[in-house]
Amino acid sequence: MKLKRKTLNYKNSPQSLNWKNGQLIDWVGGGNIFTLNEELIHSSRGYAYRFNDAIQSSNGIYAAIYERSGTKALLLKNGEIIREINRSYYQAGAYEYPVAFAQLESGQQVLIHCPNDYNKIEIEDLETGESLSPQIERKPDDCFHSRLRVNKSGTHFISAGWHWHPYGMMQLYNLQDAIENPLVLDNSNPIIPINSEVCSAEFLSDNLVYISSTFEEPLDDEEEDENYLEEGELGLYNIQENKWLKKVKPKRTLGNLIPIDENFVIDMYEHPKLIDTNTGVVVQKIEEIDSAKQCSSIVWDAKLPPVAVDLENKRIAIGGINKIEILEVE
Repeated sequence: MKLKRKTLNYKNSPQSLNWKNGQLIDWVGGGNIFTLNEELIHSSRGYAYRFNDAIQSSNGIYAAIYERSGTKALLLKNGEIIREINRSYYQAGAYEYPVAFAQLESGQQVLIHCPNDYNKIEIEDLETGESLSPQIERKPDDCFHSRLRVNKSGTHFISAGWHWHPYGMMQLYNLQDAIENPLVLDNSNPIIPINSEVCSAEFLSDNLVYISSTFEEPLDDEEEDENYLEEGELGLYNIQENKWLKKVKPKRTLGNLIPIDENFVIDMYEHPKLIDTNTGVVVQKIEEIDSAKQCSSIVWDAKLPPVAVDLENKRIAIGGINKIEILEVE
């Protein structure tokens, strides 16, 4: 397996990137389309605010544009604003805005975010903002939710944020359970056995999730528990079977992960790297592409390139100055 690189050049630089109908759309840029034949289709929309990132619903109809280390976001439907959302100011300048879309089995589109308190996840109807959960008293644990990820079927979602002081954490939630009883959202004790600080967590499939931890050289006499994810490990966990399918020590700092299959991931720390998850070996590194040094939800005002992931076609897009790099797995 290897990464095939193609550089596309444009007259403008993308501010955000999402895949839509086989092309790349810049929602922050008003909905500009960057085609794969290097054509730029301009939108007439614009936003007089410092938004710098975007997510998109699975059906491509909805999008959220937000300031990554800010408090403000807009929800869009086919490019039109449907409502404005916010999050708590507390430490907002330090870490990524927590927001995700999900589609329930009924077809209802929902929004998962923290509109009132940094440590309190809410689940709402995407368009109306109506809460889907009973209104009960809640006392959530003291954790900063971030990097919310939903699996394809919408049954589970992840929060890969942090605890004070700071320490990267990851929690897994059953979406339907959380809607019926929001108190399950308030417990930050990890369901998945992890005995280390989390760098990144991403779904490979409905039941499989890749998780990486911070890299530190272990002491010679330090004993590790094979049932837990330890320092410096990259693991693949099966939610349904409640067990680690594999764990390896790549012996390097890992950043955001892009799952490819059960044998490979792309690591985005500094430069895109194709890693064999059976051995931890870097199979290929593309040093000409700068993909920043993010290894946590804490980013401050770092200049992170826009990235779009197309898992179905095993390709990613990385935005640059007047260009977009396309990496396809062969």
